[in-house]
Amino acid sequence: MILSRHVDINNILYTLRNMNDLKRKDLLIVVGGPGSSGSSTISKMLSEHFNLERVYAGSIFREQVEKLGYPTLDEFYKLADKETFYKIDKEVDQRLIELAKKGNILIESKVFAGLATLNNIPCTVKIWLDANLCVRVRRVMGKQKDIKGINRVFVFFKAASSLIRRRIVDGRRYKYLYGVDYSNEELYNDIVLDTSKLNEKETFDLILKRIRDGGYINNK
Repeated sequence: MILSRHVDINNILYTLRNMNDLKRKDLLIVVGGPGSSGSSTISKMLSEHFNLERVYAGSIFREQVEKLGYPTLDEFYKLADKETFYKIDKEVDQRLIELAKKGNILIESKVFAGLATLNNIPCTVKIWLDANLCVRVRRVMGKQKDIKGINRVFVFFKAASSLIRRRIVDGRRYKYLYGVDYSNEELYNDIVLDTSKLNEKETFDLILKRIRDGGYINNK
């Protein structure tokens, strides 16, 4: 599906403010986090556990980047101008808004919890996962076990640079577009969890416990 190249930010905000008819019985779970925080893995586990469709904003974003001819996401972050960034962001977020209207869905997005909070969108629960930079870099390295010796040092610093760049760029975009403060996720999320010292199962089990204890979803 090719998204419109001309998405008015006012249309997005208008749609957000008119989503209060979303029924509470329809689950809308939002999960976010910086790269390699565990958000994608946990999103998949939660969507399976609650039998929800999972929508990953990153995949939609990458589709749009590929259509513009950039070979990798890192190249896009380095070379794309602000207007191109903002255009794709608005297209992706408009798509998420339309999907969220259906309910019974899990949205994995770094910014949707902020949009939902600022515009009173009734979400079942909003979850933010994070981890310190060294842990996130090691997780990236763990996916590249074929790299040996001094090359691992190079890849380590390259991965760290990429993760730092993305977080800075993302923060500036979200602040400019929506007024979302990317540095203070407790403002927008019900559950904020540092996964630095947790494995996947420990993270998943702890999130389920907090969901139950918080009364966000009963009998699950």
